[in-house]
Amino acid sequence: MIVFTSGTTSLPRAVVHTRASLAAGMSTVSALFDARGDRPVLGGTFFVLVPSLARGAAVALPAGNSRVLARQLRRLRPEDTYLTPPRLRDALGAGARFHGRVWTGSAPAGAGLLERVRAAGAAEAWGVYALTELFPAAAVEAQEKSAFEEAGESGDLVGAPLPGVLAEPDGSGQLLLSGPAARHRYLGEEPDPWVRTGDRARLDGAGRIVLEGRSKDMVLRRAENIYPGLYEPALHVPGVELAVLVGIPAGDGDERLVAVVQPRRGADERALRAALSEPVRRMGTARPDALLLARIPLSGRSRKPDRAATAALAARRLGPAR
Repeated sequence: MIVFTSGTTSLPRAVVHTRASLAAGMSTVSALFDARGDRPVLGGTFFVLVPSLARGAAVALPAGNSRVLARQLRRLRPEDTYLTPPRLRDALGAGARFHGRVWTGSAPAGAGLLERVRAAGAAEAWGVYALTELFPAAAVEAQEKSAFEEAGESGDLVGAPLPGVLAEPDGSGQLLLSGPAARHRYLGEEPDPWVRTGDRARLDGAGRIVLEGRSKDMVLRRAENIYPGLYEPALHVPGVELAVLVGIPAGDGDERLVAVVQPRRGADERALRAALSEPVRRMGTARPDALLLARIPLSGRSRKPDRAATAALAARRLGPAR
């Protein structure tokens, strides 16, 4: 099976899976997901549909409209629900209530979002770290993720590698993954057992994967390399829906670091700025030069934050450096 990675803006990457890698991935999902035949499942992705149908569970495709989706959740009361983080935020904004377990992935999902899902009725809220090249790689439940952030740890905890998954950083800090579910190769390239994720990461004392941001998203300011993924989780204080750090030209070959924060609907902006002051202060040498409250552009079929568009927005709104 050939699948193209999402969000590609340059040379398309065609991921080649074999029957063996697909079977291994489905086995991992089945063990994690454990769908039952007597309860419906709500989700529209391949790795939710196939294991659920194989277990005899009825699968409903999520409605495209958020208000209709909220009614769908209320009517079906699914045992398991899979929605991307943007769809979850939209559903919560429409007053959705959840049941059973809720799973999200394909884009960053902070502890704040997962806890909002639990507060909206879910028994468990899970973030899944998966790639087109290897799915799933790791998973973490809201309470574990919240405890990690409350302990003041930096980075984005995505959980321990799932059974069969090997994870290790290379010499530059990039996360490498391997295992039976890893893709065989990229179309037109030689087979390679290791998937180079493009994510900077470390393994903590418990062997869990902690992401530190995309290597390509690094911001260079005053000769210091700043990786946004290390600091963005700290910006998700109550009232924040989404937050990213981007670099914009400073006019002298350097970059300005800007925190672009999307407030939750109805949030008081003055109170939000006050709540952000302490986590911003704790960033030390990575403290942003500016804080901008704005709606963050999304892109790709996963609707991930579009960092290039966000940087362009920040540059327009803030104007030339003074």
